[in-house]
Amino acid sequence: MEVNIKMLLHPRIEKHCEALFDDGHYKHAALEAMKQVELALKEKSGEKKKFGVNLTSSLFGVGNGIKLRVPFGEELQDKAELLFRGAFSYYRNYAAHDGSNIDNVAATRIMIVATELLELIGASLLSYKDIGGMEGLIESGIFKREASVRSEERRVGKECRS
Repeated sequence: MEVNIKMLLHPRIEKHCEALFDDGHYKHAALEAMKQVELALKEKSGEKKKFGVNLTSSLFGVGNGIKLRVPFGEELQDKAELLFRGAFSYYRNYAAHDGSNIDNVAATRIMIVATELLELIGASLLSYKDIGGMEGLIESGIFKREASVRSEERRVGKECRS
């Protein structure tokens, strides 16, 4: 079976990793792929203070806060958390701190894993259900005050009626 690997890669991985890989910088291509996953999580959620495993636990795990809800159902939310935690713990941390065993094959596999994670982020929905209601929206900095939330509710309501 012949497969064009570049055809499988997420556009973000292609853009940020392809030149590194083609120049033989396999460790750096792998690390950049995992950095792109982390950046995508932060962009989608608006989270600025957490990184890596802590970021994934916050976004997919239990507790208050903004969550990413996976498309295959709530019962798989904890599995998504494990998937992201494992990828960051194994691939990202190894590439960042050593990476000496990352060759072209390993880098390709890591970029494909990162592609899958990026696709999952894209398919996940942002949920404010666990943030703690009105108070949580204000405390998290999403809105400055209750009047801003109410104003947004009215705006969205008008859009839905039109």
